This record gives sequence, C-alpha cells and structure tokens, in this order.
Amino acid sequence: MPRRFFTHILFYLIPLCFLAFTAQAQLGNRPNTQGNSNLDQRDPFAEKDPSDTTSQKKKESEWDEEPAIISYKYLNSEVTHYYDSSLLFFHRNQYRQPAWYTTLGNLGSPAKETIFTLNNTPGLRLGYDNWDVYKYTIDSVHFINTTRPYTSFSFMLGPKQMQWVDLMHTQNITPKWNFAFRVANNTSEGYYKMQKANGLNAYVSSNYKSENDRLETKFAFIYNNFKNDENGGILSDSVLSNPNFSNRASVPVFIESGINASTSPIHNRQGELRFFLQNNYAWGKKDSLYNEDSTNVQYRFTPRFSIKHVLEIQSTKHKYQDALPDSVYYIPYGSFSFVGNDTVRSFQTHTSIDNKFSLNTFLGKDSQLVHVEAGIGLRNDWFNTNYFDTARLKNDYTSPYLFGQLRKDALKDNQWSYLADLSFFFAGPAIGNMKLDGQLSKSFPRLGQFTLGATQTIVNPSYQQGIFKTSIFEIKNDFGNTTNTQLYANLWIKALKIQLGFKNQLIGNYIYLDESLKFMQYSTVFSVLQFTGRKLFTFGAFSLDNEVVWQQKAGNAPVNLPAFMLRHQLAYKAPMFKDRLDAYLGIEVRYHTPYKADGYSFVYNQYYYQDNTTLDNIPALSAFFNFKVKRLRAFVMGDQLQQMLFPKNIINVPGYPAGNAHIRFGFNWIMMN
Repeated sequence: MPRRFFTHILFYLIPLCFLAFTAQAQLGNRPNTQGNSNLDQRDPFAEKDPSDTTSQKKKESEWDEEPAIISYKYLNSEVTHYYDSSLLFFHRNQYRQPAWYTTLGNLGSPAKETIFTLNNTPGLRLGYDNWDVYKYTIDSVHFINTTRPYTSFSFMLGPKQMQWVDLMHTQNITPKWNFAFRVANNTSEGYYKMQKANGLNAYVSSNYKSENDRLETKFAFIYNNFKNDENGGILSDSVLSNPNFSNRASVPVFIESGINASTSPIHNRQGELRFFLQNNYAWGKKDSLYNEDSTNVQYRFTPRFSIKHVLEIQSTKHKYQDALPDSVYYIPYGSFSFVGNDTVRSFQTHTSIDNKFSLNTFLGKDSQLVHVEAGIGLRNDWFNTNYFDTARLKNDYTSPYLFGQLRKDALKDNQWSYLADLSFFFAGPAIGNMKLDGQLSKSFPRLGQFTLGATQTIVNPSYQQGIFKTSIFEIKNDFGNTTNTQLYANLWIKALKIQLGFKNQLIGNYIYLDESLKFMQYSTVFSVLQFTGRKLFTFGAFSLDNEVVWQQKAGNAPVNLPAFMLRHQLAYKAPMFKDRLDAYLGIEVRYHTPYKADGYSFVYNQYYYQDNTTLDNIPALSAFFNFKVKRLRAFVMGDQLQQMLFPKNIINVPGYPAGNAHIRFGFNWIMMN
C-alpha cells in the first residue's frame, strides 16, 4: 500500500515539476526527433517482453491463421532479430543518436563521435561524414518477415519547433515475399539564431524467396537529405551567464541574418540516393519433414552451391552556399573582396555504380551451415565539382576488386560464430585499398557472450580531402593512404549484468583538418586505447545503470579526446492503476572530463583539430517518465535540468552551446492488422 501511494504521488507531481522548471528557465517558445526510431536496437540490459518470441510455422497453408509475429534480418546475415518493446530505456531511443556523440547544440545538426572512430570503408568516397549517424544505409535496412501487416508510428515534440516523426509499415504479400517502407522527418529551429536543422530519411525494402527456396532477391531504395543553417557559433561564452541574454535568441553570433531575417545566408546541404538489388540462385538438398502422426509435412531446402549478383547505384550531392560572404571567413584561403550580390558556392557530387558477382558454397547442416564466398567486382566512380558560373571539374574512375568471405552465424544458443571477410582493390585509383575482418564469438544461454576480433584497413583519402573547390578558391592535396589496425574484445556476463569492451587502434598517415583550416597528414604511427564498461544494479523496484568509457592516445598525434565519459541512470519501476500501466520514473546524469574538443568549420562542413579551447562542463542532468499501455509507449523527458542551478549552458563544441532546460514528449504506437 505505501509503495502504490508513493507511486501515484510521483505520477502526478513529476509532470507539474517539469512545467515549473520550464517556467523558471524562461524557455521562450512553448512546444507547438537516419531520423531513426531505433526500434531494432535491443538493449541486453532491458527487460524482455514475451511478445518478442517467435515459433516455427508448421506449413505455409497455416500462415493466415497464425498470431502476429514479426522478425527481420540484416544484409549478409542469417541471424533473426525482433523489434524491441522494452520500456526502461525507451526515452533514449527516440531519434537515434548514440550516447557518445556531440552536435552543434541542435537536433539534427552535424554530429561527431567522441569515442575515437575512423571511416574504414575502402574505395573512393566524397568524404562528408557528419550526418552519418542519422542516415539509413544498406547495412541498417531491415529485411522483414511478418505474419500480419505491421505499422509503427513514432512522434516527438519539443520546444523551438522541435519535431520528429517516424513511420514504418510492412506486410507480407506472400509467406515468402515481404514489402516494407520507412520514412522519418525531423526539424528544429534551435535556441540560438540561424541554426535551423532538418532532415528527411526514407527507405523501401523487399525480400523474396521462391517456393522452392532456390531464388532469393533483396531490394532496397534509400533516400537521405539534410540541411543545416550556419551561424558560426556564439561570439562569447560569457554572455550565457548574463541575465540580459536569458532569451538565447538574443545571444550574438558570428553570422547574422541575410535578406530573410529567419534564415541564415550560409547553409550546408547533403542529399543521397541509393539503389540496391541482390539476386542469389542456389542448388542443394531437398527434405520433407513430417510430424509424429504424419499429418503435416514441412519442406526444407539446404543450399550447397549458389551464384550471386549485386548491383548498387549511389548518388551523393553536397552543397555549400554563402549568400552574404564576409572576407574575414575566407582569410585562410586568400584575400577576397565581396560586393553586391556576390555568392560563394561549392557543389560536389559523387555517383558510383558497383557490380559484383560471386560463387558461394555451404558446408555443414541446418543451423550449423558455414558460408564460403569468393567473387570479383567492378566499381565506376564519377566526381563532379560544379562552379555554377565556370567550367566543371570532372573525374571518372574505374576500380576492379576482389572479395571473399567465410562466415558462420550463431542461429542458436551455445553455438560458435566466426567471420573472415576480405575486400581488396587490385587496380585503378583505389589500388591497394583493402579491408580484412576477422571475428570469433560464442553465446552461452545462461552465462552470456564473448567476442574477439581484428580488422586491418588501407583507405584512400576522401575526394574532399584531395580536391576542394568553391567559386572563389581551390585547394589541392596529395596524401597517402591511411592505415588502421584494430584489435577488439567484448564480454557480456548475463548473470552479473555486466558488459566490458576493449579496443586498440594503430593509425598511420592520419588525415585531419587543422586549426588553420587546412587538411594535413600526420605521418607518424600512433595508437588509441579504449575501454568501455556497463553494469546494471537492481534492488527491488529500483535499477541503476552505469556506463563508463576510458580512452587514451599515445604520442603527440593531432587528436584530443575526453579521458573519461560517464552516464548513470537511476530508475524506479512504478506499478500504476492496478498494474494496468507499466511505468518508469528516473533521472540520468552524463559527464565527460575536460578536454580540448574539436572545433567546427562551416566552410568545409567538417570538425577540425584545435588545441586552445578546453571544454570543462558540469554534468548534464535529465529526468524521464516512461509509460506503456498495451502497444503504446510514451515518455515525458526534461533535458538540461542542471540549468535550474547553473545558468550557463553546457558547451558541446567551442562556440556551440547546448540548448536551455526544456521538456520533450514522444510516443511510439504499434498497429497490427
């Protein structure tokens, strides 16, 4: 009885407290976020939902009579995944952004991972990566199977016209042919002038198997589009403690408005289209499995040999435009005078067509199949720089490559899984590029799981790092290939609810943007050592989730990293209305040790190394209320609540503070026909 009384008091008081916090912080506007809703990311620490389990169909004629069961797989994997319906960490999953990323202080703005990571994709690429965390990619597309039409609708609303919508629908046309689409849109004006960000992401996917399981087709069409208005950052952090600037829209910024008072004259925009088609035809062994009384029969096909063809077409466009240029911004590139309607533009495009053909064989039986693949690919890349008022700079490249894979997936508990994967470019401008992966893992039903792995990559400089040209200046560089050797291990101990991770990276010919806004290459080999840990404590209705990251570079490499990053969440599971409503109430604290964080250049749309400004923030505090009624999950969350005590905003990036204390509301609603 006392526990239920305490629960109901919290249920009514917390929303009122959030409203009080909002008024006290003078938030200004009231609520009127690849985004991605993260429904697929099952957290091993989250409570399990029995609805996530599945069962094997007896025969296809019973497909229409089965309960709703939905599962999906990723490309090049036979491991089955189920959508996460847990509640404990639900507030984290709206608008997918991993915990250890920093942004420019606004939802959907260019993001950078604070855990040191390099792009290890061999071959030629354009090089604008700061929206990658929000994108849909071919490796994140879901190839689904469902026994009922399934729709997921997610929505989030916050201050300063912060809004995010995500809609996913899927259904099987036949028991072996599925169709799915997903579309997400986010927009936010931001607390400071001229920092509006928005994004639109969508994909269509389909996977088909013939009646005899010999032919398998996978199709995907992906669209990503992002835009960020640039304000150059605030003039000084000191004004954040000045009560005269409690309305953050009055804080002076480097770039003021142009002709349109609500829009920055400078913006970056990136769009991407990708078409993917894979056909696989197999030969193998056919079996008919009968039940005990021989009344039902199930057809089973075990592949032994197959041929596979993959066609992938991709087009990426990046546009930078400054409609009100100031010569001060372009001093690193020369002395320029601007008059009248002068505009600085950079418009770069990259189109690629990738064809690959492979032979495949399968060893073993049933769930113990070992997949062996060997093939050859031919990739054509076209880069184009458009100056709008002068001739175009075009580059056409052809790059043949070899690839192969040895893979065994763990389809059941207590099985080994291993992977050896190689891609190697043997001619063309990407000659010598390679990626070699090796991984060994085993899952134990009661104990947990461990993973050991190693990766070796040799990667070309991106096109942007070699050639960057606008309508007023041009930069050319000649860099060598970057090498990265990684060793890593992960351990999940189920009984102790603890997860440990280790990674060591050895990097050579590291390419970076320095403080003078010039691309440089650091030829000395250096290493970065990283440890991660997570532990969940439970005591009665309370749970305490703890995460820690430690990382350290060796030598004087142009890399600055926070030594420690911490996240702690205390939650209380609150039974309400005679257990008809599941709910969690909690607080979350995030902190990183002081470090000289990378700055941001709007001209390059890139983060750059700087060694002068140190970020020394207080811990960030948030509070949440997650609740669930049948297929509806929702949250009410207060962010940046430390500003109730300390008026200065946390600084995400030098010159780019986080927003004020505010409240967000969001929900996810599942509909099954």
